[in-house]
Amino acid sequence: MAVTGCPQFVMARSVTCSTSGLMCVLVTLTLVEASIRIPKVYYRRHGSGFQTLSAYKWSSKWILFFQSIGVASGTIVSAFRWFTAAQLKCSDIGRKSFKNELKIENYWNQRLKDWRESSLPFQVRHHKWKKSFHDVRRLLLNCCLGVQILLVWASKLVLLISASFFHHIKRLKIFVIGASDDTGGSESGGDAQLDLTRYVLLLQGEPGIPRKTLKNIWNEVDKMMEKGKRQKPIHLIELLHKSNNFNGVREFDNNRVPSLHSQEPPNSWSLPVVTLTCIAIALPNVSNDNANHLVRCVGEGLTLLKLIDKILDKNGALAVIRNAADVVWVGVDLNCKWQDKDLHKIRLHSRTSKKILEELSNEAERTVKQFLREVNDFLMDNPLNWPVKIMAANSMYRISRTILLASGDKETDERLFDHLSVMIADILAASLTNLPRVITMKCHHNSQKERQKSVRNAALLLGETEEILQILQQREMPSLDHDEAAYIDEWRTFIEDDNGNSLASILSIGSEAQQSNEEHVAIELHS
Repeated sequence: MAVTGCPQFVMARSVTCSTSGLMCVLVTLTLVEASIRIPKVYYRRHGSGFQTLSAYKWSSKWILFFQSIGVASGTIVSAFRWFTAAQLKCSDIGRKSFKNELKIENYWNQRLKDWRESSLPFQVRHHKWKKSFHDVRRLLLNCCLGVQILLVWASKLVLLISASFFHHIKRLKIFVIGASDDTGGSESGGDAQLDLTRYVLLLQGEPGIPRKTLKNIWNEVDKMMEKGKRQKPIHLIELLHKSNNFNGVREFDNNRVPSLHSQEPPNSWSLPVVTLTCIAIALPNVSNDNANHLVRCVGEGLTLLKLIDKILDKNGALAVIRNAADVVWVGVDLNCKWQDKDLHKIRLHSRTSKKILEELSNEAERTVKQFLREVNDFLMDNPLNWPVKIMAANSMYRISRTILLASGDKETDERLFDHLSVMIADILAASLTNLPRVITMKCHHNSQKERQKSVRNAALLLGETEEILQILQQREMPSLDHDEAAYIDEWRTFIEDDNGNSLASILSIGSEAQQSNEEHVAIELHS
């Protein structure tokens, strides 16, 4: 539907474009005739060779050569369009009267009629001049309408004559038309069971589109999906296998942590994930391989999270929070730094994970409080107006304090790292449940110019995330509607109010996660 409704594709199927193809063929034949005639008229024998009589001398050969290349390259596609349109029209011969065949559809001149009947685009105070301008414009548009109708009528006549010519040749069995699919013939095998014609957007009065063209469009979608499968996020998929439920969505923040401001900024999907990753890779006694692997997993996940946040956050209310997560992640991914603090040095200088959490929490708290003391602007009372650095610091303060409250001194560094990894996987999994809706929304792009590209990207995304969707099909899903499921705060509210009826009971960080996987609810692709 996106391809057949594309303006370029629609123009290529129009009768005027088909007629231009015939004109290109005639121009090519004229050039061929000139190529045969020129040597006889402008060349004479001189000794053992030929001498040109043209004022351009030897360059005339090259001029003719390059003109031939240009005409040939411009004619091939146009000629195929004319031939395909005539061949397709050939199967429609006899179904309509001659008058109906040459009938001009409304879409050819409706815009000109609307302009003719509309008011003047500029202000004229004098009534006499205003009427004169309107009459002149009406006269010009009537002339344009006449020319438009004449061109379309002539194009339809040329196409009808071409189709009738092919039709009579076919009946006399002088010209055998190959590729019976292009004339509307039935397909064999598995293709006969796949009817794509009901998804095609046709012009008014258009007989149809060749099946071979439809198959090429279908195959293009398949190729995009196969390309997506080849570049699937394997590290992210490995991390998602660690998640058995969505408990991490609730556990990353605790309401018992005192707020640094009267209003708490809302959460996005990406900022808690980035903050938890910073804490995890800063823990002591964690191998560099495990830390680097977590960074790779989260990097692949953030690519999808940013896409989900951007598409589902229609009002752009969380844009500043997404920017904060993006800025922090650049420092983590490239330099292993959070807010200019080297996480490797923090790991080396601290002996316990508790001290690291306290250091990160205290630093974040100082950053936010200093900002609030120095800024007295009433606009800053709204957390969404805070700079990205303050947003990130507030997130670090709350999450690190939450982990301190939950873990205490009982957790080893390796065990805490594993629990943080699972928490990150839970948040990623909850966010990725929005993928079906995101893919569907990309297919429903409003702009005609961007719709075809958007559908290709949707097919590519579907191929990349096919295995992720299969993993999520095995999860018990909360009964959230689409609008609520797009935001992490709505998830947290639902889980806190759920009391364990729809999801597994929430476990603390220090407890063992035991989740039954006996019942699975499939993720539906909503249109």
